[in-house]
Amino acid sequence: MLGHLSVKNYALIEKLEIDFLKGFSVVTGETGSGKSIMLGALGLILGERADLKALRDPNVKCVIEGTFELSKDLFLPFFVEHDIDFDRQSIIRREITPSGKSRAFVNDTPVVLPVLKELGTSLIDIHSQHQTLLLNKSSFQFDVLDASSKSSNIKGDYLKEFHAYKSLYNKLQRLIESERKANADKDFIIFQLKDFEGLDLESLSESDIEVELSLLSNAEEVINLSSQVADELNGNNSVIGNLMNAEQVLLKLSTYNKGYTDLLDRVKSAIIEITDIDEEVSRKVASIDVNENRLIELTELFDVVNRLQRKHNVATVEELIKVKEDFTFRVSAVTNLSEEIELLNNELNRKLLAVKEKGKLLSDKRHKGVSSLQSELKNYLSEMAMPHAELKVELTPNENPSESGLESIEFLVRTNKGSSFEPLKKVASGGELSRIMLAIKSILSVNGNLPAIIFDEIDTGVSGEVANNMGSIMKKMANHLQVISITHLPQIASKGKQHYKVFKETKGDTTITKITQLNRDERLLEIAQILSGENPSKAAIDNAKELLN
Repeated sequence: MLGHLSVKNYALIEKLEIDFLKGFSVVTGETGSGKSIMLGALGLILGERADLKALRDPNVKCVIEGTFELSKDLFLPFFVEHDIDFDRQSIIRREITPSGKSRAFVNDTPVVLPVLKELGTSLIDIHSQHQTLLLNKSSFQFDVLDASSKSSNIKGDYLKEFHAYKSLYNKLQRLIESERKANADKDFIIFQLKDFEGLDLESLSESDIEVELSLLSNAEEVINLSSQVADELNGNNSVIGNLMNAEQVLLKLSTYNKGYTDLLDRVKSAIIEITDIDEEVSRKVASIDVNENRLIELTELFDVVNRLQRKHNVATVEELIKVKEDFTFRVSAVTNLSEEIELLNNELNRKLLAVKEKGKLLSDKRHKGVSSLQSELKNYLSEMAMPHAELKVELTPNENPSESGLESIEFLVRTNKGSSFEPLKKVASGGELSRIMLAIKSILSVNGNLPAIIFDEIDTGVSGEVANNMGSIMKKMANHLQVISITHLPQIASKGKQHYKVFKETKGDTTITKITQLNRDERLLEIAQILSGENPSKAAIDNAKELLN
């Protein structure tokens, strides 16, 4: 529950301190006095977005702080999950600096806005007039039925299975889309791979091809040049012949002078070396096979390799091999995807059975709770001067499971005896919708875990005995949770255990909003003024006394 609220420098509020107690509290004040401002400030510590315009003094920081009394069983898991120190008396603080920076703290631990908002939804339900629109939303209708039928735990088990199913389903859809794209590319990739058919790239050497191709292309010239070398080495007036003549001369010289022996040995070595060169040239000439077919084959192979390199923007055979391997992998990946899709589809079908099993338990529980919910609502509406009003809960099986379960839901209503059931938005007036919503909130207060609820003029459109009964229902709700009602009706204001008044006060050239808790005499005057105006008559005061008593 909300124990204390402190507001500084927010809108028309200069400084405000207020304590709230357990039970049923009412807040009254003239239109425009600032009741909505107080709710706006409270909304900030519950996670609503901040607006720099909300600063009363744009040069001073705005600070809003709320103290909440929390149940350890309900809130400790949240605090542990978000690494926040838990305290039964927990303090939530929101700060807005003049520069527009917003900061939030829970027990002095900084928290981001989504975390604060998640916590806020578990602390207080602020029911404003527009919230009656929730009545037409199926998610809210399911929440009401699940709370009334006490099927929230079963719904939690169902949601766990459903989210796992949905995760698998989304994964399957991504794989199917990947397979579709892969299949769209498959034919093109196979076409690309045909360029590599019969091409043994792994055993291919570009340098060897270039050498052999060069030799074959120039075979005739190579033979002619080699023959010319042979003639120079061992023909008429050749190198070898001249060296042999020199050998004979040196042999004679060495008989006269031993100093020529070394030169003789060197000439003999030269003759041996050049003779070996001559023989090597002859062997190379003999090995040349002027094979036109081989020349054509190598030329075509060289052209194919170069064309593929240009086509795939690579420079080497090794890179070309990687291109081929990538194409091969992508083709095989399509087959692998098909196998993976089949496995995942089987797993999805198994998970779907588990979802339907849990969904059947949830549906059974809901169907059993429908009559009880309808009966409770009829009783509440009867108390609020709608004796013939009935709300019918219609559950329709769906073809496929959804986050809500195995069926869709619709609240139908008839407000007059003998009329047909119609959707809420087609039948109920604003005042009737407020009463229906109050009846629903009453049921939720008994079956839910919400610590506090604030009704912001839920009594709009009603008066007299209806207002009196609505006040009684809210007072009864306060047996289960803290209830605060902002009201303009004396019937409701008189039923509060605590009564607060919001009013404006002028200081010089400025107007500020204040709130104060009223004592018995002040309450009497406030209710009398609500009844008859600023200067209440004796009859109004007597009426106010009667209401309070």
